Amino acid sequence: MEFTLSRRERERMLRRQAMLEAARAVFAEKGFANATIEEVAHRAEFGKGTVYNYFEKKEDLLFAIIDELYDEICVLIETSFARGCDAGDPFRDTFRAFLEAFFGFFAERQDLFVIAMKEVQALLFSDEHEKAAYLMQQSNRAVKALVTPLQHAIHAGHLKPLNPVSMAYTILGNLQGFQMHACAAARMNPECRNHLPTPRDAADFLCTILLDGLAAHPEP
Repeated sequence: MEFTLSRRERERMLRRQAMLEAARAVFAEKGFANATIEEVAHRAEFGKGTVYNYFEKKEDLLFAIIDELYDEICVLIETSFARGCDAGDPFRDTFRAFLEAFFGFFAERQDLFVIAMKEVQALLFSDEHEKAAYLMQQSNRAVKALVTPLQHAIHAGHLKPLNPVSMAYTILGNLQGFQMHACAAARMNPECRNHLPTPRDAADFLCTILLDGLAAHPEP
């Protein structure tokens, strides 16, 4: 059974999304601590009271942004591996395509990556244990999404029979670290943007490192 949103519901969703996009830009530029609801409202071209009708406090905006971020990452992981599986592609090609999609995702959303690195990492290591636990749950969603295709690859003999959870953490950690370096270089020196690896080049490099290792020749 299909449900059609009313015009009022569609307009409400569009306003909410506009507020989140404005918050992403303001938080990335000024940092969450220094940003204000007034600035978010101004960027979204709404009154401050309108924003409060959707989000009771500034922190609610941040958590809504994080929820959407991990929703998109999980979908990216699932669709990348499902597409390769449906096409009958070799695992290496599917894995490399996933890496390129991940790098491309954040290349188009640098503001999201900055927020994830600055604000999420700060809260994860803060004394606010309830918030840290919530953010850890969000991060673990991406890990769990990646574990499933890794388990399939292990069972099919494409990967060594290692712990798939540890594999997922290692892969996502490398993706994050590579993207962090590129993002930091571009922010410190905008002229570097033209010399940074493309998502395709970054995926080729990381795919080789993760699947083949660093040694030029296997040890006897």
